[in-house]
Amino acid sequence: MWAAAFLLCTSIGAHAAENRGIWFWTSAESPWGAAQVIGNVSKEATVLQFFQQWKIGRVYCSFSPQAFKTPALIRTWNEEVHAAGLTSQLLLSENTWILPANRASLLQAQLKPKLIDFNARATDPRQRFDALHLDIEPNGLPAWPTMTPAKRRDYLLLLRDTFQDVRAFLDKNGARNIPVYADLPVWFDQTTNPVKWKSTADRDAWFKALAKSLAGITLMAYERNTAAAIKSGVTWELRNFKGETRIGLEAAIGPGRTWTTFSDFLAIIHTEETAWKPAHGVDIHDFVQFYAAAMAN
Repeated sequence: MWAAAFLLCTSIGAHAAENRGIWFWTSAESPWGAAQVIGNVSKEATVLQFFQQWKIGRVYCSFSPQAFKTPALIRTWNEEVHAAGLTSQLLLSENTWILPANRASLLQAQLKPKLIDFNARATDPRQRFDALHLDIEPNGLPAWPTMTPAKRRDYLLLLRDTFQDVRAFLDKNGARNIPVYADLPVWFDQTTNPVKWKSTADRDAWFKALAKSLAGITLMAYERNTAAAIKSGVTWELRNFKGETRIGLEAAIGPGRTWTTFSDFLAIIHTEETAWKPAHGVDIHDFVQFYAAAMAN
């Protein structure tokens, strides 16, 4: 059954398929999280082969603090990712970074040592990160559910400022060539609820500002279980955002979850990779879930 499902999802055309991305979180509780894979030669080979089989072209990888204490492991991982024909993006995530008091932690304690200095010290270009991928979600903060829609807009302005500060910090520290990507919910474009934009022009200005800082965005169309529902959430950004726009799908598979079967999930990947002209890449959240589902089928 796995082989049949694999053929279904890989017979749709090389260009779309090879443009897939995947989140690879540390997931310390899983034997297949990045924290358990990076540095394990056998597991690294298995994961990279899996990426190639499923036409993954981009890996958004997070690393444990222990991994950064042994940068040679990460350099080797990046080299292997590139040898497999993929690109490697450093994945960083912390929702409180939007707050001005915490911004220095993102810039000085994260970007400087983990990306700028790391890339500068790598003697072989294949050992470096190709891009920065940020998963910073104000809507994930504890205070978000009780905020007024107008207050939520204020938090999105802080998110905009965070991206601007990241871009400026990279530019000023010799990393102008590093593109920055970010994850966004599909509903940030709605103008009255759950975010109260002052006007459509206010909303448009926010996205225009993001395009000056970000090379691209992934729209997290999670918990939408039909092509029509996904389309309703992503169409505005696909038509209006001036950077690269990608569609994120969650591999939440099983009874009572977004996709009942593995084949259902593969079918929606197929649909999204062929429905849009021009084509937009699909990102899969996340490796641990996707790998488990593939192995079970």
